[in-house]
Amino acid sequence: MMKRKYFAILLTLLVPLVLTACGRNSGAISMDSAPAESKGDSNNYGWAEEGEISADAAPDGSASGTIPANTKMIYTADMELETQDFDTASSAISQITEELGGWFENRQLTQSGSRYLFCTIRVPAENFSAFLERAGAAAHMVSRNEDKQDISETYYDSEARLATQLTKLDRLQALLAQAATMEDIIELETAISDTELEIEYLTGTLRHYDSLVSYSTVTLRLREVYRLSGEEEVPATFGQRLSAALSLGLSRGIADFEDFVIGLARNWMTLAVWLMVIAIAAAVLLRRLKRRKANAQKMVPPPPPPENKE
Repeated sequence: MMKRKYFAILLTLLVPLVLTACGRNSGAISMDSAPAESKGDSNNYGWAEEGEISADAAPDGSASGTIPANTKMIYTADMELETQDFDTASSAISQITEELGGWFENRQLTQSGSRYLFCTIRVPAENFSAFLERAGAAAHMVSRNEDKQDISETYYDSEARLATQLTKLDRLQALLAQAATMEDIIELETAISDTELEIEYLTGTLRHYDSLVSYSTVTLRLREVYRLSGEEEVPATFGQRLSAALSLGLSRGIADFEDFVIGLARNWMTLAVWLMVIAIAAAVLLRRLKRRKANAQKMVPPPPPPENKE
């Protein structure tokens, strides 16, 4: 009897430990199984199968030894270009964007003397580096800045939350099917509505991340110039520096004068209207001044007649 009692006590103490260990193992298995389920749904969330090279593995589409295949990386760049042949450079950038599978998210062309193009271009992540190289060769590159942002933690956290909400929705719908009272039905429908809103929000967030990861963003500025920057050699002596400064001032003055004349030519109609208004106003003012002068002369009394001294 004593042995049985000790055995029962020992069994009572071991059971909670075994259950705790099983709970930890099951939790670890569930965390590992979530990505496995997501891999089956690779079209929705962008998971790459094992052995597959994902589009976000590296900006040039090649496998990178330092970036895991499932890393969610956002690539962005900022480029400033200048050219003396604006039409050719602008057409080349459009052609490069089309050939690499990209598109213009926005495009603004300003023409005031010299032309200026500001655009935001989206290109597939695997063609990110190729686009930067080809666009930089299409015109004179003044500056180029690249940036990458790892959003893996935020992305997979949102994905795990979405899986939790989907499981919650299934359970709530199952409970709703078994609800017997109106109070329970109303409470469950409210919970289902809140869960669906959360699912919609998380789904939109993941789609936004997928768009940023799959297609890199390039902000590009192209300026038309008369002379490319960096072409002038740094003068060594004061005389050379003074000569270069005078030459640069002359060229800039000529360019500013040309811009001024072109501006007048573009706005000649507006200038003509203003000149007519000014001429009419000046004529009216002169007429009023003449009237005032004439009235003032009329109001002056005539000089007294000369006195007769006889």
